[in-house]
Order: sequence, then C-alpha cells, then structure tokens
Amino acid sequence: MDPRSGFCKSNSVFYSKRNPTPLPPNQYLDVTTFISSKAHHGKVAFIDAATGRHVTFSEHWRAVDSVASCLSDMGIRKGHVILLLSPNSILFPIVCFAVMSLGAVITTTNPLNTHREIAMQIADSKPVLVSL
Repeated sequence: MDPRSGFCKSNSVFYSKRNPTPLPPNQYLDVTTFISSKAHHGKVAFIDAATGRHVTFSEHWRAVDSVASCLSDMGIRKGHVILLLSPNSILFPIVCFAVMSLGAVITTTNPLNTHREIAMQIADSKPVLVSL
C-alpha cells in the first residue's frame, strides 16, 4: 500500500491511512443511532460557509427526528429509495440521516446535473419520493 495515498496496486483498493476505529459489539446498530449516541455537549455540527449559519448536534438530531417523523407519516419505510435533489446545504445531512434512520435508502443528485443525468438516476434508483 502506498503510504501517501493509501492505494494498494495488488487489488486496486484505496485504504484509509488512519488507524482502524473499533466498531460497537452490536452488529445490528444502525449508523444514525451510533453517531447520535456520542456525547457532543451542544457543539456545532455544521457551519454554512456562505452565511455563517450553524447547527449544533442537538439541533441537528431534533431536526432529524422531526423530518423522519414526517417521512414515516408519509409512508416511507425500510428499503424505500428517496431521491434528494438539492445543492449543497446545511440541511442536507438532516434529510440524509432522517431517511437512513427509517432504514430507507438515500440517493442524491444536484440540480446542476442535466435533465438527462437526473432522469437516468431516477430510472436507475426508482425512488418512491423525490425531495427538493
């Protein structure tokens, strides 16, 4: 493995140059529960560079719960695919984590993509909901 890039020529895989992080013993623990279980004590989670607006971890998780509740009320369930058509935004992670917390799948695309590119992604992923 190349120590500068992490690339391994023998299998064409990039490996992290960081030490492995031990995973929790519960193999059924989902990513949103794992990340939200960490104590962040009101620290800022996201900052919008253009506006300076920020979201703390506690605000983020409250918003995730709210969006997940709305999605659930709309009938979104495990295995459903949700397409998020959005530019980069401080709200982007909220929607992603809300979808994942329901066991649904998030696929993302940017409005700067061509109509053809977006149509191909819709055809490939077959979303049950498109969020703008």
